[in-house]
Amino acid sequence: MNTEDRPDPIAGIMEVTRNAESEMRRQDRILGRTLVIGRAYLASTILIVLLAVFLVLPHSAGVRGFDVLFFTEAAREQQTSLPSHIFVLLYSVGTVFFGGVMILTQKWWAAGIAWSATCVAAVYGVLAIWLRQSGRGPDPDFQGFGGPGIGLYLSEILLVLLIGTLAGVLWSRTPEQRDLEEFARAGEGR
Repeated sequence: MNTEDRPDPIAGIMEVTRNAESEMRRQDRILGRTLVIGRAYLASTILIVLLAVFLVLPHSAGVRGFDVLFFTEAAREQQTSLPSHIFVLLYSVGTVFFGGVMILTQKWWAAGIAWSATCVAAVYGVLAIWLRQSGRGPDPDFQGFGGPGIGLYLSEILLVLLIGTLAGVLWSRTPEQRDLEEFARAGEGR
């Protein structure tokens, strides 16, 4: 018997494996493009809408969140600190805008950007509260430096809650994704 006429069994196994893996990857890419609509998604949606509304609440004495966001005269008169500006900018653009994109498109990348911005904004929020509570602004002779307002506190609390809910949105899986993961783990495609 001539061995050159016989088909290579290893080549046949490799071909079947490549076809199965490419099919699994294709299915995984299709399933991974959209988010799972569930409790975490709905809770994130509510928190993002509330954060947008909290921009009208007082950030500090006589200054609203919108004043800090748009660098208005009221924010300059109250000597709003750089951490306050970064906090409001990150949570309004990063969390609220990309959270809105997440809500409208149901895409994981938008949720990832919103979650990342929320994590960083929460750190700046703590710093902004701490600087406001210290009672002195950048100029020690400045009189009437206001403490943190209710909007600053509530926004920080919502951001901390949103970190957990957005993480739940990002890490949730559909039953089809779980089946595909189990299929890949078991090596049934090989």
